[in-house]
Amino acid sequence: MATIKTVALAGASPRSIGGAVLSALVDAGFTVTVLTRPESSNTFPPAVKVAKVDYSDVENLTTALQGQDAFISTLGYAMIQGQEKLIDAAIAAGVKRVLPSEYGADPESAGRQLPVFAHKVQVEEYIKQKIQGSSTTYSLVCNNEFFDWDLDNNFGVDIKGRKMEIFDGGDVIYTATPLDFVARGIVGVLQHSEETANRVVRLHGTSMTQNKQLEIIQRFVGKEGWEISHASTEDREKEGYEILQKDPTNFVGWAIPFLQCSIWGKRFGGHFENNDNELLGLKEMSEAEVEEVIRSRT
Repeated sequence: MATIKTVALAGASPRSIGGAVLSALVDAGFTVTVLTRPESSNTFPPAVKVAKVDYSDVENLTTALQGQDAFISTLGYAMIQGQEKLIDAAIAAGVKRVLPSEYGADPESAGRQLPVFAHKVQVEEYIKQKIQGSSTTYSLVCNNEFFDWDLDNNFGVDIKGRKMEIFDGGDVIYTATPLDFVARGIVGVLQHSEETANRVVRLHGTSMTQNKQLEIIQRFVGKEGWEISHASTEDREKEGYEILQKDPTNFVGWAIPFLQCSIWGKRFGGHFENNDNELLGLKEMSEAEVEEVIRSRT
């Protein structure tokens, strides 16, 4: 496969994984074009090209993707299902590599059976079918938990409020991966395009348990005044299905239980012991780096 030099990125919001990916691509020397809606007010570095697009118009998207070696989607959940048009446009434009909005759970794990990932599974099946007979390839990048983003958004633990819900005893080992680590992993995928073609690519920031995370947090903020609750992922999964059956429109109500299960439930394969770090030139985080991610948020 020819060297990837030009990259189009959709979903480059500065406060999400897209912002981290954009920075990593620019730092690595790629020529980057950001796809945005016409009404978007986001601003980008001067070196970044901006293409205003209509995500519902394949012809418009195809024009925007002309000349791009790779297309990366970091679009949020609401736009995941709409990626089919982007995939069609990328293939029509002759884009060599497509990275759909994946991340999160391993596409080959039991966690993908959870309803919260249904749209991602549809996109995976779609791209595998559509690239047949074309010059386009794909990579499905996964990283289990967004380590720093979850801390910033009180997902799993509320440091300032001193609250934490612990699942299955708290000693289940899972993969926790910061946004910038994921972004560097994506750069590595593009730099190792032959080895990462048409397969799952697993990124592993660090091995974590909820009890270990709590211990590190309390080392910085103290053990006083904490409200600790315990739950089982088996019960939480049942709650998710009950909410989904009762009110499918209550996305937050049923999605969060399923996400909790996929990250912290052992049976869902959230520990990427076998990963692609070495191939991509990534090193698992040191204990000091893990502590710094947590300390900076206390």
